[in-house]
Amino acid sequence: MIWIILYILYLIISKTYYEYKINSHIEYISSLNQSIKEKINEAQKIIEYKSSLAYKNKVLKEQQSFKNKWEEVVYLTTQTMYNKFVNEVVEKKDITEQIILKDSITDNMTIKQKWLYLIFKKNTY
Repeated sequence: MIWIILYILYLIISKTYYEYKINSHIEYISSLNQSIKEKINEAQKIIEYKSSLAYKNKVLKEQQSFKNKWEEVVYLTTQTMYNKFVNEVVEKKDITEQIILKDSITDNMTIKQKWLYLIFKKNTY
């Protein structure tokens, strides 16, 4: 008789533990589902905002310095990007100046003087 009672108690306890385990998983999944729904709603709002004309206009104004007639738009950039563009322009100007100077030196030379200049890099006037 005691064995039967203990067996029935074991079945009852195992059944309640199994139900508790299932219920805790259900609660976890429902909370996870709720947080996913909230993130989906936030993502939809962001997508709607980024596909709006106002956002596209803002991006154009920020990145490409477009403006309306009555607006003043300033394009801000980092120091590294500014230096990158400034240094490239300066280097290109220096190269063109060197090419112009080299051409102007060899313009008035004879062929023999040009060859001597090109080979020995000295002026033989």
